[in-house]
Amino acid sequence: MVLVPKEPVSIQPVGVVVSDFKKVSRTYDYHRESVIYMREDLTDALIGIEYFSHIHVIYHQHRRQDWLELVEWKKEQPPITLPVAGEPVCRGVYSTRSPSRPSAMGSCVVELIKCEENRLYVRGLDALDGTPVLDIKIYIPHYDAFPLAETPLNCCMRNELSATSRRLHWDTINVGLALGLRTGARALQALGISRGEAARAEVSGGHFFAQGIEGATGCSVLRGNMIFEELNTSPGQWKLKLAGKDSEAEIWLNDHIYSGASEVLEAGEKILFAAVNKN
Repeated sequence: MVLVPKEPVSIQPVGVVVSDFKKVSRTYDYHRESVIYMREDLTDALIGIEYFSHIHVIYHQHRRQDWLELVEWKKEQPPITLPVAGEPVCRGVYSTRSPSRPSAMGSCVVELIKCEENRLYVRGLDALDGTPVLDIKIYIPHYDAFPLAETPLNCCMRNELSATSRRLHWDTINVGLALGLRTGARALQALGISRGEAARAEVSGGHFFAQGIEGATGCSVLRGNMIFEELNTSPGQWKLKLAGKDSEAEIWLNDHIYSGASEVLEAGEKILFAAVNKN
């Protein structure tokens, strides 16, 4: 067994970020410019860096606690799993770009606009004003860029058919799709009708959830018989109202996080649905 060192590592910052990005936010404008003020004793270490268009910036997330308060994290320890926006599933922090790193260390590849003495003018640095910079490193495309690297559907879209199975990620990403299929099928059952016989659907939830309902019921925004309200929330606020000729079925989901689509497909109705009503 390999023992992971538990002793803290002390690192002296090499610089500090000066930016108008002063308030913690869930999003960031990567077109924004900022300045890295390097320690004056390291000015000569920057000789030649102006010949590179991009650099890696390693920094300390000194205001990580502010971000935890922004996302209303109540527990003492920072989260190591995070919900996927619009999906009732979690991902580990190391499979996200969340600022909740266990080491409180952030990194970013930025465009180097210019270098003046000990000042690096950069674009695209997602670090707050006053962030301690721990290291910088030149970016070399031959070593650092991987054009064929794969990413999940929620991070980046690819169009090649050969990548379709890798994009789908049925067991992880499309929990919402499986929930939509189960919810749509249950609503059809409650109304005693088949796919294509529903007059109208009103859906509140994530995009994949709506897509699953479309697949089950045949209702679609494109056909004009589905009203969709996007909710990037937990499933406790997701619902479907499906109208037949003479009656309506309304289904509310339970607030539950699933390990994968297979769990949704195998779960009983008491786990899936908070309420199934027919009017």
